[in-house]
Amino acid sequence: MYKILISGMAYDGGKSGISVYMNNMIMELARKHQVYVVMLESDIECFPAADNPNIRFIKISNLLGRPVINMFWHLLVLPFMIMRGKYDFIFLPAANRRAFLFYPFYTIAVVHDLSQYHIPAKYDLFRMFYIKRILPFCVRRANQLIAVSGSTMNDLVKFWKIPPEKIRIIYNGYDHKLYNCDERTELQLTTAGGTEKEYILYISRIEHPGKNHLNLIKAYEALPEAIRNKYDLVLAGSFWQGSEPVKKYAEQSFCRDSIKFTGYIENSALPSLYRNASLYAFPSLFEGFGLSLLEAMASGVPVVCSNNSSLAEVAGEAALKFDPLSVHQIMKCMDSVLSDRGLRNKMIEAGFQRVKDFDWTQNADKVIELYEKRSEQHKQS
Repeated sequence: MYKILISGMAYDGGKSGISVYMNNMIMELARKHQVYVVMLESDIECFPAADNPNIRFIKISNLLGRPVINMFWHLLVLPFMIMRGKYDFIFLPAANRRAFLFYPFYTIAVVHDLSQYHIPAKYDLFRMFYIKRILPFCVRRANQLIAVSGSTMNDLVKFWKIPPEKIRIIYNGYDHKLYNCDERTELQLTTAGGTEKEYILYISRIEHPGKNHLNLIKAYEALPEAIRNKYDLVLAGSFWQGSEPVKKYAEQSFCRDSIKFTGYIENSALPSLYRNASLYAFPSLFEGFGLSLLEAMASGVPVVCSNNSSLAEVAGEAALKFDPLSVHQIMKCMDSVLSDRGLRNKMIEAGFQRVKDFDWTQNADKVIELYEKRSEQHKQS
């Protein structure tokens, strides 16, 4: 059994893709090892397995939760705090957001994406400076890097000048118990904007322009009238920065009565939301991985997605792909699936086969293998 120090900063209150990654990796590593998780007090309350005896929390005051304060506290103070912990290694599950200036123990750092190089308006000037100037210097000093996709690995080599031999690609997994569709289930949408019709689904925070909701809405408007009348467009996710153009456009759309914003959806409600969807659309301009692709396919839902970044890589041949900047291509892909039952069934089966390649337990085992490989090399030297 190893003693592993894990940074739980950038947990986002359990409401982001990175928090899903943290939840699963912490719980999987804790099956066989003792993990010590540095986390804000408010985030510990959101963690789904806080009572696991193999998980011990190092509680951090919520006063250190403000992003700017947290960034520099994590860089400069936390490394000194943990020096006497006698850990076997450190696991940084979100090194593209929080890293150390120096590493008191062997460190494996995970980078999810470098989207800021692809979406210039994603963050304010300070955060762009932090991500482009400070983080690369710090992350390069970690002993081993994990990229969650080949796309992210390529960006690490290109933008952060990290040697490819220092990077290991380990794909994310998905919750096999939660997302395993053997039969359709009745769905009751009790959130604002519920729908009783069949629907096209997109689950993502409402963030403009990166998540590309506007082009998806425009593509929905361009669908043949018979399709629009049969299917609603359900946009599930919290409203984030830059969401106003999306809300304003939807309110003025001639399809506004068929465009449903649900707000944030709890994890327990996601399976039925997926399973009852007729189509999952993922038009994001850039993603480091795209976890909801797996969740949709595992739920028996055909998928159409962008042909960029990691999305085409993760979807493989199980999805129809489009240029996310082309409203016409998005519309044609959606129309093709919704109009052809044979194609739909073929894509569902392809999705079931595709998700077999992704597993959280294997992901955690590979992290341990990386550390043990280092240990063996150290003994031999």
